[in-house]
Amino acid sequence: MRNGLIPGKNMSPQASLRTYLRSGGYQAWAQVRNTELPQRWLEVIEHSGLTGKGGAGFSSYEKMRLMRGQPGERKFLVINGSEHEPGSLKDRFLLENYPHKVLEGALILALIVRADRIVVAINETAAASIDGFRRALQEAQSDATVDFAGIEVCVQTVPDIYIVGEESALLEVLQGGKPLPRKKPPFPIEQGLHGFPTLIHNVETAAHLPLIVAAGADAYRALGIHGKGVTLCTLGSEFLRPGVYEIPIGTPIREILDICGGGLRDGSKIKAVQPGGPSSGLLDSSLFELALDAGVLKEHGSALGCAAIRAYSENDCMVREIGQILQFFSHGCCGQCPRCRMETNMLDTIVK
Repeated sequence: MRNGLIPGKNMSPQASLRTYLRSGGYQAWAQVRNTELPQRWLEVIEHSGLTGKGGAGFSSYEKMRLMRGQPGERKFLVINGSEHEPGSLKDRFLLENYPHKVLEGALILALIVRADRIVVAINETAAASIDGFRRALQEAQSDATVDFAGIEVCVQTVPDIYIVGEESALLEVLQGGKPLPRKKPPFPIEQGLHGFPTLIHNVETAAHLPLIVAAGADAYRALGIHGKGVTLCTLGSEFLRPGVYEIPIGTPIREILDICGGGLRDGSKIKAVQPGGPSSGLLDSSLFELALDAGVLKEHGSALGCAAIRAYSENDCMVREIGQILQFFSHGCCGQCPRCRMETNMLDTIVK
């Protein structure tokens, strides 16, 4: 795959500040920091077509524009690294191997939307991610060349509970409350962490910003097929070559399964995939030529989501597999909404 968010596979990770600086790290942050009108970068982000990588796929530009327009001197940026979606490892991969890229992207985001405090939320079970990012933060704070421009950055761990992935439940946990979603409105951008305007973006979303600023929107878009940029995908342990891959958006699913994943570890034929984690619709083998693209997948009843690709072999019983998915959602339901609680439990019981 062409180099974009992640350098080529022949290059080592950029976990240390020295390594990151040698590769041009924090130059994009300096560009934004030294611009008299940081809001002009909103136009660059809009043209890049960047969307949130946490699952919803909402326009990053729209969220940033709305956040920048909120009144008040105190604003929060929350970088969501809770990563509770089964099979997704991309955020952990970035926090462990490219923590400075995440931090630089977060600083860029904060300055553009006028947030004075960044909270990086990391799953408490991801010890290597927590240690890696905290070490990178200490390095950057101790280096005068980085200059945080008065922006405060802290790390908070969150419990490994699925519902914490919902943004308002995440805010409740960060405030010391129970992991339960809030009623909306008000939305977090209006009234979020501790009652202040809060923008929530995924770890991977933040990591795209240094590349977009440094290379420009056109160059970023050119990394993908039909000008849609790149995304990170996680291939599970069922593949011969599991791991996190940078994929040009628009790549045929079959190419990802065969070239990146190398097919299934046991050599059996793949009969179905879920391209975006357990909440995305199943695609049978007749649809493997579809592009890995949010719009295309939506048209066929599926979703890109967090791009955690799960493959099912010809030997898998799909009733059993779907039953396991329903059991997961039944246990992960917060129980606040009667319809969700009852219908999820009912489906789980039926399939059992």
